[in-house]
Amino acid sequence: MTTEMELDFQAALRVAGITIAPERYAIMLDAYRSWRALAEVLDEPTPYAHEPATAPHPVASPVRA
Repeated sequence: MTTEMELDFQAALRVAGITIAPERYAIMLDAYRSWRALAEVLDEPTPYAHEPATAPHPVASPVRA
């Protein structure tokens, strides 16, 4: 049975004009599923409090007389 994600993959291939050899189709479909899962995670914003790479906020240098 064809899943919705597989239909999306096939549509993307048609739009791009790309053909995949039948022996590579399953591997490429799996890569597409992995990419979609990664894109879903990256699409969720991370609150700054939980961001592992927060930018440093240096203190202003004191004014010297």
